[in-house]
Amino acid sequence: MPASVGRGPARSVVVAALLAGALAWRGSAPPPAAADPLPDLTAATAAIGAALDSAGALPAAHAAADSSPHRLEYLWVVRWSLTDSQKVERAVERAREIGVKGLLAQVVGRGDAYYQSDVLPRAESLPREEFDPLGLLIARAHAAGLEVHAWVNCMLVWSLPNRPRDPRHVVNTHPEWIARLADGRPMSSLTARQRRKLGVEGVFLSPALPGVRAWLGSIVKEIAMRYAVDGVQLDYIRLPGVQLRGEAGALTAEAGAAAEGPATRGARRKSVAPARVRAPRSEAECAHVSAAVGEVRDSLARVRPGLPLSAAVVADTAVAERANAQRWTSWLREGLIDRAFAMCYAPPLRTVVAQLLSFAASPGMAARVVPGIAVYNTPPATAAAKIRAARALGFAELALYSYDALASRPSYWQSLRNDLDGPGPSPRGAVLGGAR
Repeated sequence: MPASVGRGPARSVVVAALLAGALAWRGSAPPPAAADPLPDLTAATAAIGAALDSAGALPAAHAAADSSPHRLEYLWVVRWSLTDSQKVERAVERAREIGVKGLLAQVVGRGDAYYQSDVLPRAESLPREEFDPLGLLIARAHAAGLEVHAWVNCMLVWSLPNRPRDPRHVVNTHPEWIARLADGRPMSSLTARQRRKLGVEGVFLSPALPGVRAWLGSIVKEIAMRYAVDGVQLDYIRLPGVQLRGEAGALTAEAGAAAEGPATRGARRKSVAPARVRAPRSEAECAHVSAAVGEVRDSLARVRPGLPLSAAVVADTAVAERANAQRWTSWLREGLIDRAFAMCYAPPLRTVVAQLLSFAASPGMAARVVPGIAVYNTPPATAAAKIRAARALGFAELALYSYDALASRPSYWQSLRNDLDGPGPSPRGAVLGGAR
């Protein structure tokens, strides 16, 4: 149980109830090696709900979860669903049919813009005409009663094999901002095969550099000033899970010149093989990532005070801090972000329920954490069981990743609705709504 759990009587009752649910779940028969059957999670959600009810100490978020007309609050919309007007129209119409509260739309993908920007180059996948994906999305979504939150990828700025074509792209204009590997090479030197082996999504910038943090703040400021977005969500606001040089991979031009001294400059330097993170990230590295979040918060406060700021975060808090320098629970406590969208994307039910239990056992977390449930890597029945567990634990809002996964499998949503509407324990009215 997290150390942050309070010691007062009320908290003790809640924690005891959560443990009772967890133990009831663990007491069920172990699953076969190749399966993760629903009976385990069905029993778990029922036990969790019964334990909380009998304890008389429901999470504060419970009332909001019950009274909300939206049973599924948010859908992430990936940038390739914003590349033409028909796709945008279709995304809004589908979201309206599903009955969500809002869309988290990826308008900054890989250091490029899916909106009209003076800071970032236009995304290469967009037509050269004056099509404005974000502008059209906001107009259509607001007319349908939907929120639009601008989803901004932060430190991850490129992932294709070739360099960006636009000379204004940050990879081309500021190569000194690219995070450095343990031997001093920039992350842009990794081959596609090395990235796959390391599980690295692409080229990251170093948040240790003030210029990088200011650049990120300018992007979010531009979006907030130009568009009537209902919030901003930061993604990839973390370090990559690979060994870096110095603090957060920052290497100044002077340090780089020293590393490439007269004896070695111009000659092929022996490079060490890139490796995954072995030691926990330092206090300084965690502070650099937090400072980047603070820069965004300050930028928003100057132009649109009160605009909600959230972050998509690694659900396993220990991994988030140790490998990625992402202390997102501290960001919530300190008010750097308003909500954390925890990416509970693991396929196994047990993993997701363990994450949900850890959040629910921490004071105030259920009201400020939005569990993100993946539908791209799991069958509808399993996704339904995860949603039931989250509702049973009192989480007021949920998000699905992603609209695009639903759109690629037209029958998935109906199957998910059927599983949620069908027989079986449905603690706290966990049925998702349809068209509204």
